[in-house]
Amino acid sequence: MAQEQHRINVRTILTGLFAIAITVFSFYLLHHFTADMSLSDVINDIRQTPTSHVLLAILATSVSFTAIAFYEILAVRTAAPGRVSYLTAAWAGVAGFAISDVAGFHVLTGGALRYRVYSQKGLEVPLIGNIVALAWMSLWLGMAFTIGTALALFPGGALVMQELPTSGIRTVGIIILVFFALYLAWVATGRRSIALRGLRVSLPGGGTSALMLLAGVVDIGASAATLYILLPSDVVHSFSGFFIVYMSAVILGAISHSPGGLGVFEATMMAGLGVAGRSDVLGALLLYRFIYYFLPLVPVSLTLLFLEVARGHRAIRESVREIGKASEPLVPPIAAGVTFIGGIVLLLSGSLPESAAYHEWVRSILPLPFVESSHLLASLVGLALLVVAHALLRRRESAYYLAIALLAAGAVFALTKGLDYEEAVLLVAIVLFLLPFRSAFYRKSGGSVFAVTPAWLTVMAITVAAAVWLGFFAYRHVEYSNQLWWEFSWSGDAPRFLRTSVAVVAALFALGLHMILNRRTVEVPAFEQVPDSVRQLVEQSPDPDSTIALLGDKHFLISEDKSAFLMYGVSGGSFISKGDPVGDRNEGEALAWRFREMADEGGYRTVFYSAKSDYLPLYLDMGLSILKIGEVARVDLSAFTLDVPQQKDMRYARRRAEKDGLSFSIIPKQDVPPLLPELKQVSDAWLSIKTGGEKRFALGYFNEDYLSCFDCAVVRKEGEIVAFANILRGAQKNEMSIDLMRYRPKVSPVMMDFLFAEILLNAQSEGYHWFDLGAAPLSGLADHPLATSWNRIGTMIYQHGEEFYHFEGLRAFKEKFGPVWSPNYLACPGGFAVPRVLIDVTTLLSGGKMKVVRR
Repeated sequence: MAQEQHRINVRTILTGLFAIAITVFSFYLLHHFTADMSLSDVINDIRQTPTSHVLLAILATSVSFTAIAFYEILAVRTAAPGRVSYLTAAWAGVAGFAISDVAGFHVLTGGALRYRVYSQKGLEVPLIGNIVALAWMSLWLGMAFTIGTALALFPGGALVMQELPTSGIRTVGIIILVFFALYLAWVATGRRSIALRGLRVSLPGGGTSALMLLAGVVDIGASAATLYILLPSDVVHSFSGFFIVYMSAVILGAISHSPGGLGVFEATMMAGLGVAGRSDVLGALLLYRFIYYFLPLVPVSLTLLFLEVARGHRAIRESVREIGKASEPLVPPIAAGVTFIGGIVLLLSGSLPESAAYHEWVRSILPLPFVESSHLLASLVGLALLVVAHALLRRRESAYYLAIALLAAGAVFALTKGLDYEEAVLLVAIVLFLLPFRSAFYRKSGGSVFAVTPAWLTVMAITVAAAVWLGFFAYRHVEYSNQLWWEFSWSGDAPRFLRTSVAVVAALFALGLHMILNRRTVEVPAFEQVPDSVRQLVEQSPDPDSTIALLGDKHFLISEDKSAFLMYGVSGGSFISKGDPVGDRNEGEALAWRFREMADEGGYRTVFYSAKSDYLPLYLDMGLSILKIGEVARVDLSAFTLDVPQQKDMRYARRRAEKDGLSFSIIPKQDVPPLLPELKQVSDAWLSIKTGGEKRFALGYFNEDYLSCFDCAVVRKEGEIVAFANILRGAQKNEMSIDLMRYRPKVSPVMMDFLFAEILLNAQSEGYHWFDLGAAPLSGLADHPLATSWNRIGTMIYQHGEEFYHFEGLRAFKEKFGPVWSPNYLACPGGFAVPRVLIDVTTLLSGGKMKVVRR
């Protein structure tokens, strides 16, 4: 049984380690900057913030998100004019940025929500990608333009730049502004586009670009103003200097990929402003984070849920249980988000001292060991909730039940460790939120609940680092000694924090080690007996390509009335169907949906490999993207003849074969088994000149049971078989084809031409209408600047990949027979899933290992 392992991308791991390193260093700086602070001082400073400042900060936040909505509208008007209403565009922009600001990994989280919104309006994946790219360009161009302006007009404004030459700083700012002037002039002189990671983005004209730039400037300026208003007046000497520090903090926070730049943003701001030891500044930073990051998230989340429920309001009126079905698409990410928040609350609570009054009450009814255990278990439950949130995002049924159990346990531990009823109420509220949505979590398989991605593990590590830093900050007044680790007392909050931190970090380390050493594996299905109903349907199918089902290396979905089947394999994270369903059309469509549901339930990607045009509308209805992967050559036998100038090579091959002593014949399938040893020798000789193993799944390999199912065309020389090909016949004499075609090398230079010519003439004499010559990979893809990224990449491989595969030579050989070319497709999830699908398909075709055949 072949097995295929998922390999963790080294680049992803290095990115995660870099993000963790930045975050850890930032928390180290924060620890240094806050050496003389206490948690009570910070809380008091927050409470003393004037109400008018808080209201002005909320107003500035509103202006920032209004600007975000505006440049999202401009992006939609540029990429998909008239396809989406301005209200929808504004909503997608605001919701996307609100969620990505908190969650981190901005392009993935914000892009996923935009895909959800825009795909419901009928926009294709490339257009959605264009919109996301234009929106982010507006943001970053606004940042760069504002920085350039600040450097050019106020070169000495920032404290960190006072040691640098003013003229040099001003020159850098002027260069940035000149760049923007040239950019606006460039886009104003004609239609322009740029390539971003393989995506061709059409740029707006000069007027729209200027408006998008202005919106970006307003967004950045208003977000900076939110913090500027909250900071003490004696900290900031000029808005320009503050803005440069602010932008540096935002950029470093984005690079770290931590949620909202947690820790990195605060450390950069305090370092840039030179305000170490100022508790009022740290309080202002925390208040800013609440107003700008978390305050918008609440209405956005509630609105998202309301919109999903509103789409199914009729069903909701019929039954309360239908709420889950009506809002299923958005429930998993929201459930994951609130569960993650529940985990953060427990972790942060474990790092902070308990109320003395509550401790006295707990002390009167519970023994100290029980409270100590509750404190430790509450933090471990918090860490477990961070892990389970990832499985909720993947719609795992077991994660749903585990999340409810953990949340309930966390609520109990919150009460028994110090009567933290606020935490208990929050955790119970999350449980009540999850209860109606059981049907949204239906996947029963798809790996361990505790299997997380490197990106998710990075976010968890950053969250734990923040909780640990908060604990050291809260207990900085406690003098460290080795005895603290073994101090168990009602007032021993600091020792409890130290023991809990070690346990949580150790658990996180073990989880990371488990992720690296126990990568998810997927077994390629073992050979299984081909059902009799499949054999009957293959005999009745006019498409000879369906005979590949007899190879025995596939699983089958068969309709209840045995009138249709679908064959598939498993590779990596994909369920891959070989071609379209075979048999009755209506039953075939039902099987395709069943296949889609089965893959989705297991958390796999749905792939239809080598699909034909007839089923493409169905695959589009499934939400799959369609990629052209080549063309199939079919010869019209009713018009085929060798007596034309184009077939002079075929005529020569027949004459030369006769001179070389070659003879052709068709062996009936009942007479093939005795010849199998001789055919095996020919096959081995052919394979000896090839690099790599035999292909599988979509092509036949030398299997005695498989070859015994077909007539076999053979070429003999002096009575010895020197070439063969198994004959595939479609029902009603619709079409004939061949699968394995193998020959002894160096017997005759015209072997292939002779064999093909004789088989074609034999098919014509038997009355077949068509002959299938097989596919030409990557042939016929569009080579145009405005074509999709896949078409351009495939065309490049086709034109320049002769070193690895004889693409053009294969098409040229088949072109000699004057065929009709028809497209061959791959239906699969679009976007970032396409490269993984291509790897999974290639692995499956190669028999479980990546192999490249040089021909």
